[in-house]
Parts: sequence; C-alpha cells; structure tokens
Amino acid sequence: MSLYKKGLFSADQKDLFIKFTETLNQNQLLWASGYLEGLLAHGTDAEETISQSTISTSISLPVLTILFGSRTGNGEGLAKKAQTEATKQGFLVKLKNMADYNVRDLVNERNLLIIVSTHGEGEPPFAARELHEFIYSKRAPKLDMLNYAVIALGDSGYFKFCQTGKDFDAQLETLGGKRISRFIACDVDYEETFETGLKDILAGFGGEENTNPVNVPKYRMILKPEKGRRGKVVTHSKKNPFLAPVFEKISLHGKGSKRQTLHIELNTKGASGLEYEPGDAAGVLPLNPPGLINEVLKITGLTPDEKVIVKGESKSLYEALNRDVELSKITTDVVTRFLAFSPNDKLLKLSQETNSFKEYLEGRDIVDLFQDYPATVTSNDLILLLRPLQPRYYSISSSPKAFQGELHLTVGVVNYINSGRNKRGTCSTFLSELAVDDEQVPVFIESNPGFRLPENDETPIIMVGAGTGIAPYRAFLQHRALADKPGKNWLFFGNRNFETEFLYQAEWQQLLKSGTLTKLDVAFSRDGEKKVYVQDRLFEKAKEVYQWLEEGAHFYICGDMKNMARNVQDTLITIIENEGVMSREKAREYIGNLEKEKRLQLDVY
Repeated sequence: MSLYKKGLFSADQKDLFIKFTETLNQNQLLWASGYLEGLLAHGTDAEETISQSTISTSISLPVLTILFGSRTGNGEGLAKKAQTEATKQGFLVKLKNMADYNVRDLVNERNLLIIVSTHGEGEPPFAARELHEFIYSKRAPKLDMLNYAVIALGDSGYFKFCQTGKDFDAQLETLGGKRISRFIACDVDYEETFETGLKDILAGFGGEENTNPVNVPKYRMILKPEKGRRGKVVTHSKKNPFLAPVFEKISLHGKGSKRQTLHIELNTKGASGLEYEPGDAAGVLPLNPPGLINEVLKITGLTPDEKVIVKGESKSLYEALNRDVELSKITTDVVTRFLAFSPNDKLLKLSQETNSFKEYLEGRDIVDLFQDYPATVTSNDLILLLRPLQPRYYSISSSPKAFQGELHLTVGVVNYINSGRNKRGTCSTFLSELAVDDEQVPVFIESNPGFRLPENDETPIIMVGAGTGIAPYRAFLQHRALADKPGKNWLFFGNRNFETEFLYQAEWQQLLKSGTLTKLDVAFSRDGEKKVYVQDRLFEKAKEVYQWLEEGAHFYICGDMKNMARNVQDTLITIIENEGVMSREKAREYIGNLEKEKRLQLDVY
C-alpha cells in the first residue's frame, strides 16, 4: 500500500518512516504496533509523549487478544482499560470488537480475554452473536492450546444474569480451552468488580512476571478538557453527573389524553464530558418520590431519622431511601436477599417457578413485597436488601448541531395501577415534577455506537418507532436537515390516538414541507375498530421498502423490545421474503447481512 494514499504522509515523512522501520527487528515491530494501538485507544484528544523506553531484542512479547461484545459503549470502555493495563504488564495486546472478528481466527489464539454483555433475557448482543453461534456449532475447533478468561457484564435483576458470558466461559472449556482465572460477573455497579477481576486475570496470564526484558514506555498524557475555576479538570460522567438547568418542559399530548409524554430541554452549556451524537442516550439520576418513601416507612415500621450506613457513609434512613436505593421495582436478587433475612416457604416456592415468578415481579415494588410476605427488618437490613438506585436512560431527541449547549429528552410518564395501588415511574415522576425556573437534572451521556446515522449523509434511511421511540429520529432529522446533501428519509411512527398522541406533529409537517423528511407513515392503534400498528403500515408499503433496502438504505427500529421491535423485524423478514422472491431462510440471511453491514440497527428497551 502506498504511503501517499489520500495524502497520508508527506514525502519527508515517508522517507523517515521507511528508514526507521528498516532498522527494527520482528520483536521491535511487534512492540511498536502494540504501542501505537495503545495510543489510538486513548482517542485523538490526547497528546502523548514518550519520556523513557528501552526495547530488548532477546525475547518476543507475549500476545493477549481482547475481544469485546456489547450494545452500548461499556464493554468497549472496559476492554480499552484492560488493554492499557495489559500493555503496562508487558503484553502485546490485540483489541477487537467481536462484530469485526474473523471467527476462524479463534483456533490460532493462545491467550484470550472475553469481555461481553448480555442483552435482554439472556441473549448475546449483536456484536457477539456470530462468535457465540460459532463456538456452539459443528464447525467449532478444538481449543487445546487456548488460555482464556471471561468478564461478563449484566444486571442481577434479570433472571439470566450475565448469561452470554456464562455461555462463553462454559463452551470455551468444553472445546478444550484452559480457564486461567475465575469467571468475573459484573453487575450494574461494575467498576470495583472489574478492576479486582482484571488484576487476577492478568496475573493468571503471567502478566506480573513479564517485567523483563521489555520496559513498557512511560508516557505523559495531556488531556484537554474544560477546567474549573481553580484549574481543576471537570469531566461529567455517571459518577459525576452535570446538574443541568431546565430550559423548557412541554406536554406533547393533546387535551383529553389519559397518558402523558413530556418534552424536556436541558441547558448543558459549559459542561465537559457531555458531547453526544444523534442516537446516544442521556442517563438521568433520579430521586425516589416522597409518597413511596412514606409507604416504605409505614409498612416496615421504621422511622425516617434512624441512621444507616451507605457505602461507608452515615446518613438518615429517609435520605438513603430518597437518593440511594431502588424502591419502585423488585427483582430476583432482591427476593433472594429478602429470603435470607426472612425465610418464607411460600415465597421460596414461587421464586423457583420461573413463569409465575416473572408474572409476580412485573409491576410490583418493595411495599408490595412486605405487604404480601410480612417481615421484620432493621434500617440497615433494609438498605442492604435493596438494589442501588440506578440511572434511567432516555434517547436524546436533539442534534448537537441544531441545539448547541442543549440536550432534549422525550419522557413518557409512567403511571399505572397494580396490586390495588397507584404506581409511578421513579425517573419519569421525578422529571414530570420539575419546576422550570430553579430545578436541575443530574445528567450524563451514555454512548450508543450501535445506533448511528450512516457516515454518508446521502444514504437513505428508514426509521420505525412507536411512542417515545420517536425520540432519536427527531435528532436524526435535525442533523440531516443541516447536511449539505441529505439523502431520503422515511419515518414510520405509531401511537394510540391521532388527536392526542401524535408526538411532534408540527415538526414532522415542517420537515415534510422543507423536503428533509421524504415520506411519513403513521399508525394510531386506538382510533378505529381494528388496531393498526407500525408493522402494518410497513407491510402496506412492502414493495417500496424493499426497493429502498436494495438501494442501500439503513433501517432503524426504536421502541418496546418484547412486542413492537420483534413484530417489526418479523414483518421485515416477510417483506424481504415476498418482494425478493426468496425462502424464509434466505430472507433471514438477508437480514443478517444488513446487521453485519450496520444497515439494520435497533435501540430497544
């Protein structure tokens, strides 16, 4: 390959590069490639300079392959941390996304670290699907020469906690691989578990012994984030959210609607670490509502001023219930701990009947649990019983190009009756009760690299969403409206009623008028005798949908994972089967290729 490609190097740089690389032996080239890959992992905003390096030519570097598979950016972020730490310990690290990995290379691996998340109820994320299927297939090779370890990401509130990681761990051993460290299962608060587990894993691979003959370069990293008033670096994240003032809060429903969806605009001017792209999500750290806290205190007989310990800090029980623990839902891990505090044969039997247990947990909160299975607990026992209060994530409904220094959210307010009690969503209630004038929202950015606009603005896109699943498409279209040569854009949107729940109707009409939005098809399921959904509208336009796909269109689905997203995918397969005149199996293969090419992307919940 020419070094002049696309003006990559000047003539002087080319000569210097060639002269330098000609002086290196194979081990030095290996070291240099690993070092350069390490630099890239820190991003382009870092200026890094080598202060000291000594390269020995007497022995080859041990090679460690790190494969990550996740839907959001968490897995990739942890993989890069693992790469940095492994490089420090003398490994030549090959870091790869499972989505880009050639599964046939698995037989050649000697040291392998898997970092993988679980999607939904035990499913591998798309990036990990091909490798996951391969190791369970008849084509899977014997891996007698492989040393491996697995770090899994998941949520212990799900029945199949870290299932994909467990699958990889068990099957690699079945194929002959040697597990060099214990299986690491990371829950929603994963940082400490990950760091401890990674240390054990690298020691298992022999990292602590590989201090010679390679001295890993020591370098100084100069970041360029915003500074605080006294020069202190301020980067906002999940652990350090930005307190964003509220610009605007608008109800998107018409009069007479029994439901509520809000459009909320936040001021993020002057906040570092809040840069985002269309398709990303905002994490919001809510507070539990006073009404629910009072119900918890009443059912347990505890008093609000009692002192409890939360993460080593002493505070009042009321404050802990307000800020630190989940109250509005119960999960499998909560019930397991509850049974440890208060054994109950009836609840134990229920917990062992998966379908009945799932049905019981749906829509119930901690008050229901104490009401159904009375127990006596101390204040500290109650805090230990409950899960940490987690952020809620909302697809960002604005483009940073269209609204610099702002971040918009589309929030469906959760309100329902269950077990004879009125239930309200923790975060949607928190946001709905905000006062615009003086309230602030703790917020951070959750990257969603698996839900992105095409790099080429001229590529046509088809967007399918229902309810608040419309949010990222508002950001997509705002972004494309500012493009020099925007491609065709087709939106399918569904909700219950045209009159009261046509979210952002005026904006879509304006985008149609301007030509940014090429086509709009809507489905309102409660307006007629027969319920009509987005998948029905999609099927009605089957011929044209297929034509767009054949022209290279990208297809997006955003909304409910259990029903809407699954039905839309099934309908899409049927469209391809019929319009492409192919078998169902070939249609599924067509869909699989769309996913591999990142032309079919899902943002589901």
